[in-house]
Amino acid sequence: MKKYLIALTLMLCTVAWCEEIAAGAHADFPSEIERSAERTRLTIARQQLEDQYKKEIKQCYQNFDVTSCRTQARDRRIELNTALRQQELRFNAQERLIHAEETRRSIAERNSEATMKEAEAQRAASISASKDRADANAQKQIDHALQGTKRGEYEQRQREASQHKVDLEKKLRERNKEPAAPLPVPGK
Repeated sequence: MKKYLIALTLMLCTVAWCEEIAAGAHADFPSEIERSAERTRLTIARQQLEDQYKKEIKQCYQNFDVTSCRTQARDRRIELNTALRQQELRFNAQERLIHAEETRRSIAERNSEATMKEAEAQRAASISASKDRADANAQKQIDHALQGTKRGEYEQRQREASQHKVDLEKKLRERNKEPAAPLPVPGK
């Protein structure tokens, strides 16, 4: 009977710690080491509970009144199991809270990185668009200044020819078909 009281006292002493965590008494969650120690303690307590129950059942077969002894052992096991299960439930709830908080932080971090990348992309696009507008405006001014002169017409034709050449080269690069095989020579 003393063994049960000691085991029950040991299990209940950490219940206060679990209740503080569940009630939010701690601003921060316990460290990974503390959580690992609590997980190990609960596993050991569960194993000790089962081992003690098996010993008691074994001892019951030495008594004359086996059924009554087994019933008492089972009742003690249920009582201790209930207390241990409540601790495990609190611990698991705490683990879920910690995992949810880590997930929230991770999502917030990814969102901030994505926002920064998006802002940089928008900034680069606006700089590129601004540069394109400035180039187009400069070209318009040059065209306007040269309009009506033979030099302007010549330069316009040169630009059109170079643009045509660039377009033709681009079209040839994009062509991914191999040329067709030559036709057979007749008579051979």
